[in-house]
Amino acid sequence: MSKAPIRFTVLGPVRAWQDTDEVYLGSPQQRVVLAVLLLRQSLTVSAADLVTAVWGGAPPRSAVNQLHVYIHRLRRVLGHSARDSEQVIRSIGSGYRVETTTETLDLAAFENTVKAAHALVSSDPVQGRALFEKSLSLWQGSALADLPGSWAGAQRARLEDVRLDVLERSYRLALEAGDLDIAARIAHTVGEHPLDERFRELLMLALYQSGQQAAALDAYTEAREMLARELEIAPGPRLKQLHQRILQADQRLLPHASLTPQAVVGTTAACETPAPPTLKPQAPGQLPYRLPVFSGRQAEVRSLIAAANRARTGRGATVHCISGGAGMGKTTLAVHAAHSLAPHYPDGQLFLDMRGFDAVEMPVSPEQALRTVLEAFGVAAHQVPADLDARSALLRSVLAQRRVLLLLDNARDFRHVRSLLPASPGCLVIVTSRNHMVELVSNGAEHLRLQALSVTDARDMLTRRLGAECVERDPAATDGLIVRSGRLPLALALISATAAARSVDSLADIAAELQSVADALEVLKTAEADIDLRSVFSWSYKVLSPEAARLYRLSSLVPSTGSSVTVLAALSGCSADDVRPALEELLTAHLMDEFAPGRYVSHDLLRAYAAELLSVHESGPQRAEAFRRMLVHCLHTAYRAARVVWTALPELELTAEVLEAPVADVLSGTAALEWFAAEGGLLAQLVCIASAEPGCETLTWQLAWSVMEYLQKEGRWDEQLSTQSAALAAVCRVEDQLGRAHALRGLARSRLQTGDSAGARQLLNGALRDFGELQDLTGQARCHGNLALLSTREGDHYRALPHAHEAVRLFAAAGDRIGQANALNNLGWTLAQTGAYGEALDRCRRALRLLGETDDLVAKAATWDSIGHIQHRLGRHAEASSCYDRALKLDRQLGDKPNEAETLTRLGETLLAMKDRAGAADSWRRALAIYESLDSSAARHVTSLLAGIGETAGETART
Repeated sequence: MSKAPIRFTVLGPVRAWQDTDEVYLGSPQQRVVLAVLLLRQSLTVSAADLVTAVWGGAPPRSAVNQLHVYIHRLRRVLGHSARDSEQVIRSIGSGYRVETTTETLDLAAFENTVKAAHALVSSDPVQGRALFEKSLSLWQGSALADLPGSWAGAQRARLEDVRLDVLERSYRLALEAGDLDIAARIAHTVGEHPLDERFRELLMLALYQSGQQAAALDAYTEAREMLARELEIAPGPRLKQLHQRILQADQRLLPHASLTPQAVVGTTAACETPAPPTLKPQAPGQLPYRLPVFSGRQAEVRSLIAAANRARTGRGATVHCISGGAGMGKTTLAVHAAHSLAPHYPDGQLFLDMRGFDAVEMPVSPEQALRTVLEAFGVAAHQVPADLDARSALLRSVLAQRRVLLLLDNARDFRHVRSLLPASPGCLVIVTSRNHMVELVSNGAEHLRLQALSVTDARDMLTRRLGAECVERDPAATDGLIVRSGRLPLALALISATAAARSVDSLADIAAELQSVADALEVLKTAEADIDLRSVFSWSYKVLSPEAARLYRLSSLVPSTGSSVTVLAALSGCSADDVRPALEELLTAHLMDEFAPGRYVSHDLLRAYAAELLSVHESGPQRAEAFRRMLVHCLHTAYRAARVVWTALPELELTAEVLEAPVADVLSGTAALEWFAAEGGLLAQLVCIASAEPGCETLTWQLAWSVMEYLQKEGRWDEQLSTQSAALAAVCRVEDQLGRAHALRGLARSRLQTGDSAGARQLLNGALRDFGELQDLTGQARCHGNLALLSTREGDHYRALPHAHEAVRLFAAAGDRIGQANALNNLGWTLAQTGAYGEALDRCRRALRLLGETDDLVAKAATWDSIGHIQHRLGRHAEASSCYDRALKLDRQLGDKPNEAETLTRLGETLLAMKDRAGAADSWRRALAIYESLDSSAARHVTSLLAGIGETAGETART
């Protein structure tokens, strides 16, 4: 009868059992050897790493011999025969290995249960929390509790961080479920970790949810006084904001809280309201330019302002809808009123064109609109949730207790704007739409429906723009124009602009020309009247020079994000200097607007008319050729810009057509990033448009590839997902395997960042197969690197290791020295997370030697940071500090604030280990200053590290 396998525990004292009998494991040093093997979980550990773990950086000469003695003794006590002992601790080359499973090692069971909980919690939070609690029950005190030395201390700290993260997640799930009994457990955790703000926050929330508002406020006061006394700092932003919300008795802090009565009925169903991240201090002011000659609609303006004033005093609705047909002046009226109301909304005024009735492009999705608003208030791109409901909840949280005016222009219907409606009664929302928005109005919104201008207001509008003498010289002609324009403000504005440009004395000639145009622009008719906008537009168009007329027609091919002069030049097939005179004509005629410095676009009605003209005057091949000119220009520039900024990117095989296309000035890293910032939105839309164009499949995936790193850097995951999805659809249509491989990998990176680990892994495996069949070594290497990162993000460092090793091997085989160096650094970092510090240091030093031959400062900074981390873990604190200083110098040279903050955080840990408490505090405060503008969760982590100084100082004083 075979014996049951030996069971080991490391989540507490290091112990072993054979059936029900505990096995004596020998001296502390001998147990360290066993602990290293157990924590590596079925991976081979070199003798050098074992020596380092037992004796640190200064082992005795007899260390290797002594190690062999420890191994021999462990084998003897763990096996009843020579064969049994060999099965427990196996010799593999010059190293050793202990096979572990979830049945034989508590750490493996803990990690497996936590992983299962994370996978389950979104669909079944009750069972997810039960699994988190099950994993925590495996702990029997501090990990490796009876082991001495720096290695054991480092591992103990790492594992404790993991335990506290799981504990925090379990507590949050309990509070979301309304479990009020959890407050006592949280209070106990606060007693064990009094300066960890995470648990102070949870305690305050638990007390408030159980009806103890005063006790919750007392908990904040205690935390504030302790932080001031021990660390000389104030509470972090999350604690401060929670304190304010409890002071104001914020009902949304309660489990399953519904929206406040002031919110429009029918908004997104209640979900968890995230605590607001750290925001930029300045209030956004994004209202468009207000016309200096606004005329007509005075009664409507007064009505809208009066309704908004009633809302401010709590006697009216906070959502106002302006509806009306095309060209009715809805936007102009809304902007004019918003400027008048702006002083009453000091926390920000935002304008979003929702493109609900765009004749060329799809409407802006609620997800995109929410991201835009959140980022305007300083929410970092990577902090914006992927889920629509979560984004909407975050917006309500951000706008809570703020006075903000939100103008949502050109909305499609109620569903289009529902998720953007704030719950705060201090906010005002103005929505414009061609739709009557019945559902919005039925839920309490004020409604203002615009009709055509009265004859008097129409005449007044012409008079204000052209002067009374011109308008009154031929009253019959003026009356005819007013009738012909349908009394639409947009049509009258175009008539005025052209008359002013001609310097006419009367409107007779213009009236005669418009009278000769018989057809109406059918798509712009309304139910109320035949509105002959095509007549107005065509008259403005016919007076253009041939060059300006052609540019106007071609501009309908540009996405509604607008474009630069260089893009318009490429579209026209001429130089930027040659296109400027035509562009000036269009601006003068109000057929295009410069909505931002150097950015040009037409009103959606004018773009629709331009597209109609394009289909008449240019043949299908001519239209396709113009679009392709714009596409190859954008691809050529984006490709060059990407390789200037991200020097480790491989080369693509661009066609001669692309390489010969004109390119914008992106020779420097600064210029390249500025170009991406200006054209990023256009590039993302261009990929989606090009993906449907026959013959543009290769250009599509190459443009998606070229813009990928920029979108990744900015955290613009929605656009990253849409561009890579479009690229994948295009290449699958023509069975382009190389393009498919790149698109699969790009889409996987997007999925990874949005939390879809399973989807990312499936896509990466598909890309890996394609790159393998193509014998593309660097493509395979990058896929393995992404798979390693995926496993690391999941906390499964041992699963990451084979991929990290394979990435190094493939880059080396491909002769890609920069890629190999980056992969070696990533491998070194991963090894360090498993405690294999000797191997980790060797890999990172090899990476540094390879990078010495390159100008890749980003990779050098990352590698010096990794070496500093490893040296710290080995107890070589002076060497670690020196490495961090090198990394910081490079980060500051690059202006890389996020990585500078990470390195400052780790430097603080090293300085603290060197007994330099003041230096550690200074380093962490500098990191905190950066993080508070980038990432609230990281700021909280640094705050807890500062708290740790106070805790350590207290312990030192007692000994």
